[in-house]
Amino acid sequence: MAHKVIISPNEQSCRLLPEFLTKYPKRISFVKGLVGLIRHEEIELDQLSIMVKLKKDEIIRTLISEGFSRVKFENRKTAQIGNGFAKKLMRPWEMHVRLLDMHQHGLIAIQAEVEISRKYIQHIRSVRVPVIYEIESILNKHKIEYQIWNEKVRDYISNIIDNHHIQLRAPTLPAIPWKLMASVCVAIALVDALKFTYILH
Repeated sequence: MAHKVIISPNEQSCRLLPEFLTKYPKRISFVKGLVGLIRHEEIELDQLSIMVKLKKDEIIRTLISEGFSRVKFENRKTAQIGNGFAKKLMRPWEMHVRLLDMHQHGLIAIQAEVEISRKYIQHIRSVRVPVIYEIESILNKHKIEYQIWNEKVRDYISNIIDNHHIQLRAPTLPAIPWKLMASVCVAIALVDALKFTYILH
């Protein structure tokens, strides 16, 4: 007779942490008529930015309306405007957005990536991937005009021919919140302090 395996709620949540699936442009054509290829190993180089001709405050209002909030700590990029923004996705993922001042014709570049949420310890060594289509979706929803700029070729993309298919795997170990780890460390320190005090007495 086969034995039924029962998974507790905690074990189930650990095993079912979702992968993050997305696409990223692979073969592309440019306004100048060239055709280019972004190799898989080049994806993390952030060659692509979404360019908008909007005031900073308008972009910020749009992001906040979509559930983004300011981040306090991050690795800032050259030309970055203020702090970035983050939005929680399915646990344990979050989307991190930066605005960059392009210093030309009032353009602002939007760069975004998905990574393990900064609320978890695993964020420190998180896998990450830049994303384009997720930001496009937000801009289209709010009827904001944009163009995709390729920094390597120094030209705008006119057409995306096909895409890379990307799969980010969730951590093997359960995602551990910083607050929980801090509480455990404090509790251990208190226990050690009490033991030490008892020995002295």
